Amino acid sequence: MIRPLIQQAESTAEEQGPGTPSPRAVVEITDAGHVCGWNPAAVVLYGYEAEEIVGLPMDVLCSPESLAGEQAVLRQISAGGVVERYEAIRVRKDGTTIRVSVTAEPVIGPEGGVVGVTTVSWEAEGQQGDADTPEETTGADRRERRDGVERSEVSADAERRVDRDGVERSEVSADAERREGRGTLERSEVTAGAERRERRDGVERSEVIADAERREDRDGVERSEVTADAERREARDTLERTEVTADAERREARDTLERSEVTADAERRDYRDTLERKERSQAQAQRLESLGQLAGGVAHDFNNLLAVILNYVSFVAEEVAAASGPDPASHLETASADLEQIKKAAERAARLTHQLLVFARRDVIRPQVLDLDKVITTVEEMLRRTIGEHVELVTSLAGDLWPVLADPGQLEQVLVNLAVNARDAMPSGGTLTIDTGNLTVDASALAGGSKARLGRNVRLRVSDNGTGMPAKVVQHVFEPFFTTKSDSGGTGLGLATIYGILTQADGSIGIYSEPGAGTTFTITLPATVEAATPVVESVPYQRVPKGETVLVVEDEEALREVTRRIFTRNGYHVITAASGPEALDIAANHQGEIHLLITDVVMPRMLGKEVAEKMRVIKPEIEVIFMSGYARPVLASQGRLEPGVALVEKPFSEAHLLATVGQVLNGHFQGFSNIGGNAP
Repeated sequence: MIRPLIQQAESTAEEQGPGTPSPRAVVEITDAGHVCGWNPAAVVLYGYEAEEIVGLPMDVLCSPESLAGEQAVLRQISAGGVVERYEAIRVRKDGTTIRVSVTAEPVIGPEGGVVGVTTVSWEAEGQQGDADTPEETTGADRRERRDGVERSEVSADAERRVDRDGVERSEVSADAERREGRGTLERSEVTAGAERRERRDGVERSEVIADAERREDRDGVERSEVTADAERREARDTLERTEVTADAERREARDTLERSEVTADAERRDYRDTLERKERSQAQAQRLESLGQLAGGVAHDFNNLLAVILNYVSFVAEEVAAASGPDPASHLETASADLEQIKKAAERAARLTHQLLVFARRDVIRPQVLDLDKVITTVEEMLRRTIGEHVELVTSLAGDLWPVLADPGQLEQVLVNLAVNARDAMPSGGTLTIDTGNLTVDASALAGGSKARLGRNVRLRVSDNGTGMPAKVVQHVFEPFFTTKSDSGGTGLGLATIYGILTQADGSIGIYSEPGAGTTFTITLPATVEAATPVVESVPYQRVPKGETVLVVEDEEALREVTRRIFTRNGYHVITAASGPEALDIAANHQGEIHLLITDVVMPRMLGKEVAEKMRVIKPEIEVIFMSGYARPVLASQGRLEPGVALVEKPFSEAHLLATVGQVLNGHFQGFSNIGGNAP
C-alpha cells in the first residue's frame, strides 16, 4: 500500500513540470493517529529526523486552523474512504508554517481492514483554490503516473548497467596492458641474461671448447623453453580477452532480455488497466440503468395511484356538493364508494413502498428461530387457494430440518410470490412442487459456484413444469420492475422483493429455467445455533381511555393533525409539537403528568430516539411509541428491532395505532396490566 503512494508522489512531481514544489514527503500514520513512517523527503520538508517524529501524534504537524479538517480526513480514510488531494497548513520543526498539498490512502491489513493511513505531501503553489479536488484525480491518472515512474526506473537501471559494463571493460583493458608490459620486461631480462651468458661462454670457449658446446646446447634448450613460455602466456592472454568479450556479450544479452521483459510487463499493465476501466465503465452503466429502471417503475406505479386518488377525490367533492340537492342518499352512497377506491389506492401505495424497503433491505424485520417445514405447513392451505384448482400442489418436506433465523411473515411472502409466479407460468394447469432438506456446504462446493454460505444450511426448492424462460430473461428476473407479464398483471417487484428478503436473512436464491421445461428456484438459509424462544401471540384487548395525556411529536403538519384527531376522538388529551426541542420544552413546563410520548423517528432538528432519551429524564414514568416508515437506521440493529422498542410503521390506520397504544398503556397503569382483558 505504501509503494503506490511513493510512485504517485514521484510521478506527480515528474508530470507537473519544473514549477511543481518538491520534495514529496511520505508519512505513514497508524490507526491511532501516530506517525510510524517518515521518508527522507519528509525530513527536508518538515525539519524532523525520523527518530524525532516516529511515535509522535500526527497532530504535531497540523496547524490549529487545519487540525480539525485533517482529523476529519483521517477518520474518513480509516472508515474506508479515499481522499485524493487537499491542502492544509502544516507546522515545521522550527515553528514556521507551510501550506502543503496532500494525498492520502488507507493501509489495508491482512484481514482486509484499514490499519492506518499513508500520506504524500509537498509544498503547495498558488492560491488554495488552485488545488485539484479529490474527484478530479481519477484512477486512470494514478496508474499512468505510476507507469511513468516505473519506465523511468527501468531507464535508470539500464544506464547504470551500461556504466558498470564500461568500467569493467576499462579494467580488463588495463589488465591486458599490465600483462603486456610484464611480458616485455621479462623478454628484456632474458635478452640481457643471454648476452651475459654469451660473454661468459666466450671466455669458457677459449678455455674448454667441449664445455662451450654443452653450454650452447643447454642455452638452446633454455631459449626454446622461454619461447614456449611466451607463447603460452600469449595464448592465455588471448583466452582471457575472449572470455571477457563473451562475458560482456552475455551481460548485454541479459540486459536486452530484461528490457524486453520490462516492456512486456508495461504492456500487460496497460492492457489490464484498460480492461479494468472498461469493466468499471460497464458496471457503472449497468447501475445507472438499474437505477433508472427503478426510478421509472416507482414513478409509473405511483403516478397511476395518484391519478386514481386525485380523480376519486374530485368525484367525492362533486357528490358531496350534489348531496345538498334532491336524492342526497344516492350521492352520499356514491361518495362512500369513491372513498373506498381512494382507500384501496392508498393501501396499494403502502404495499409498494413496503416492497421497495424490503428490496432495498431497509425494512425492520422481526426474526424468530423457525422450522421451515412448519412455515410451509402453515401457509399450505393459502397457497392452494392462491394457485387455483387447475394447479396441483405437491410438498415433500424433510421433517428433520435444522432451525433457521428469519422473519416468518417474510418467508410466507416468499412462498406466496413464488407460487403466484408458478401459477402464471402454467395457464393450462400443471404441478407446483415444494421440497426441503438440509445442506452442508464445504469449500469445494463454494469453489464450484454454490451461492450458499459455508457450513450448515437449509434448502428450499420451488419447482413448476410451466412455460419456462430463456437465458436472456433469466439474467434479469431479480431486477426491480422487470416483468415478463405483457398484460400488466405484475408490478415487477415480486422476485426483487424475494431477493431482498433472502439477502437480509443471509440467504441466497438461484434459478434454473428453460423454455418448455419449467422453472426451479433454489433457496438456502443458514442454520442457526440460537435457541428458540416462545412467541407470544397477539390477543384482542379492550381498553377505555381515562383522558390520559399524549404528547405527539411529528414534523409533518398534516400527519401531526391526523394523529391528534385520532387520539382526541378516542378520549385522550393531546399535546402536539413540531420538533424534538419544542416537545422537550413543552414537557419541562407541563405541570401535570404526560403518560405517553409518540414521536416520529426521523426529524430535521432532533431524531426521535434522542427525543425519547431526553424526555425520560424530564418525565421518568413516560411510555414511548415510535412511528416511522423508515426506522431501521435509528431503531434497528442488523435489521432487527431493538428489544423493548414499540414501533408503529407508517402508513398506519386508526385501529392499528390505538391497538399499539392500548397494549403499551395497559402494561403501565394499574388496572390495565392484562392486555387481553377488559378495562375496569
